[in-house]
Amino acid sequence: MDREFIAKHWYADVYEQFENQTDDVEFFIKIIRELTGGKPQRILEAACGGGRISVPLALEGHSVTGFDANEHMLLRCYSRARGMQNFSCRKADAVCSDWGEGFDIVVLAGNVLINIETETDYKSAQRIFINKTAGALRRGGHLLMDYDQHSDASALKVFNGTGERVYFEGTDDMGTRGRTVSLGGAYDPITRVCTGIGHWELTANNGEKFIYAEKPRCKHIPSWPQVTGWLSEAGLAVEKTYKNRANEPVGDNESDYIKATVWARKD
Repeated sequence: MDREFIAKHWYADVYEQFENQTDDVEFFIKIIRELTGGKPQRILEAACGGGRISVPLALEGHSVTGFDANEHMLLRCYSRARGMQNFSCRKADAVCSDWGEGFDIVVLAGNVLINIETETDYKSAQRIFINKTAGALRRGGHLLMDYDQHSDASALKVFNGTGERVYFEGTDDMGTRGRTVSLGGAYDPITRVCTGIGHWELTANNGEKFIYAEKPRCKHIPSWPQVTGWLSEAGLAVEKTYKNRANEPVGDNESDYIKATVWARKD
């Protein structure tokens, strides 16, 4: 029995069951329509997963390309986009691979900025994402980025803890049952690095139980000045920001957690 295949298939399926919200997608469609005058755009979504965001953008009439490193997620993306001539997806590692060029919009959504899977130093990987976004855009093109922005207080509250925490739990389309378990984590407010450990507890459809152990988690939780600094270094000028998906700009010193959305132009 290929435990890695079973585990990754289970996670992709159950992730899709839980991450099925549409409010962010509707918001992205709305602001792209408003900020581009409703004209069809050539859009790239990095780390597109199962196509929850990129496929609706294609249905809106845009020409959309997506890529992701997880082939199990891409199978769902491919299925969602059946028969669509204006959508394509491919397998690629966002840190190591070429993103292409000449796009009108690059989308970094689904909180990808703090959910990057990489062997590279996490803070460096975040900057690579921003730089590769700039390289993929035509001059005058735009980045649309949406992610969780934490103050130190909210990061300590979310990422510090010693107890067991379950994030996803369910049964996939092949009958595998399981749950993802965090066994604790710690956030350092000086480095803004969060470390932790966890695993997946699974029961295959033949009744066999096993633990699929993830690697220890290590993530950099960027400050707002860091993010805007990376954008500036990459030649991306912030034109508009949205706080909690409302028409209110992100402040320089937000005291708590917010959902930050950024619209930035390549000079």
